[in-house]
Amino acid sequence: MVALSLWFCPTPAQDLAGLLSDFVSLSDRTQRELILLKISQHYPEAGPPLLKIATETKDTETKWLAIRGIGHLKYKEAAPFLKESLHSSSNYVRANSARALGEIHDTDAIPDLIRVLAVDEDIGVLQQTCQALQMLDAKAAIPELKVRSNNLSPQTRLWMIGAIDSLGSKDVPFFAHFLFDENESVAAYAAHAIERITKQDFGFPHCGEQGACSYGPGIENARRWWNSQKPNRVQ
Repeated sequence: MVALSLWFCPTPAQDLAGLLSDFVSLSDRTQRELILLKISQHYPEAGPPLLKIATETKDTETKWLAIRGIGHLKYKEAAPFLKESLHSSSNYVRANSARALGEIHDTDAIPDLIRVLAVDEDIGVLQQTCQALQMLDAKAAIPELKVRSNNLSPQTRLWMIGAIDSLGSKDVPFFAHFLFDENESVAAYAAHAIERITKQDFGFPHCGEQGACSYGPGIENARRWWNSQKPNRVQ
């Protein structure tokens, strides 16, 4: 650990060219990620050479790591390459390209990201695309997010409804559908979303600084409340 810490400390003699050379030549992913972190912290001008590496390399890991660095640096000129990379056969390249488009805040990429959301089946790609769309405040993505929210993976359902919630949807019937989800975390998130929209209090425990705690009666109270609204709901 001491040796790694010494290696990680910036030194005047280790210039950007040397770091990039190490990034390309090393095989240890952790070391390469540390190099990217150092570059993003100390070399804001590194966008063009990282884009050159990502464009020219034949090594998939080098490509998606370089793309990750491009996102950290918010290098906007890489947008066309990142959009093209959304069609890569590598799920890591697609996922990091989606995230980077959010980080560089390329609002023109919203239609491209919505298309990825519609057709991609990789969980990691879907997660990063959701996060990118949230970074871009892409309210136009809400309809497709709703379509994809019936994913078999509970974690993916959470990402989808979380993105819909953060993008400002106030569609109580949509969230209420998930009150009856078989996964307790999904049901609880839906209940909390409804609380925020309607100002209801379903009695979830307030844990303060104690960290995670049980959901208490919150989910059942939310379900009961929703069922009590049935006469007033538009079918």
